[in-house]
Amino acid sequence: MAPIVDPNRESINKWEMHKLLVRHSIKKVKIPDTELLSREALRSMLQEYHLLYIKPVDSWGGKGISTLEQSGNSFVWTIQGQEAAILHNFNEACEKIRQFYDDKSTIIQRGIPTVSYGGHPFDIRPHLYKEMDGSWVYAGDLVRIGGDGSIVSNVEISNGSVKPTDEVISALFPDPERRFSTDTLKEVSMEICHMLDQYHFFTEVGIDFGLDQGGNLWMIEVNTNDLQGEPDPYLFSLLPDQSSFNNIIDNKAKIHDRWMRHMMESFESYLTEKGEEPD
Repeated sequence: MAPIVDPNRESINKWEMHKLLVRHSIKKVKIPDTELLSREALRSMLQEYHLLYIKPVDSWGGKGISTLEQSGNSFVWTIQGQEAAILHNFNEACEKIRQFYDDKSTIIQRGIPTVSYGGHPFDIRPHLYKEMDGSWVYAGDLVRIGGDGSIVSNVEISNGSVKPTDEVISALFPDPERRFSTDTLKEVSMEICHMLDQYHFFTEVGIDFGLDQGGNLWMIEVNTNDLQGEPDPYLFSLLPDQSSFNNIIDNKAKIHDRWMRHMMESFESYLTEKGEEPD
């Protein structure tokens, strides 16, 4: 049985993360049906949903993601950043997808029935960080909007943009009674961070959420810091209001300094116990 946390990267891949979210029954967010890629799973999912997202379990930044959409007896397969390809039957679709992903561990996820913003995909990205005492701080949130022709909302890979969450929510849901509450965003994000505490000591989390026509929150992806990087705080520097960005950067620096002092104090205490003088 594979470990939940990858010991080489100190991360939780997309498949293991999906299983954790389902196991812990995270409240107030819809978890899209997800399966490991196989011929049988692909056929079954296509019978249920007209649009599927296909993702390598260890990918990041929108890389290697594709969509498969059935159109009559044919299939439209779109790899992020490439022109859509028309595949004439299920066997051809299976073969092309198998060749592209080259037996890498990959998931199939139903296309979430989310609303778009100006015809572009978007998600809401909260950013949270951990204090020295182990408590989580909700630093802020923003909306990432995919660029022209993109199937993902990742800003860098799609040449997209960011906007304040309230601005996008107000435009999509002008009726205040139907409007999605950002309080729910904070509640769900904190619940996910506390869940993650049971499996690994993560210090930063960025979560990607989608919204449907009814204002319901859908899970897209949970991103954590690992040995390859962290959720990008510099997205917040692209907002007109720089307060969230400044708070994130200032607190990252303060926490880093406190950790360094803590490590030095622990080392000096260790040397004293051994009867050695620290340099």
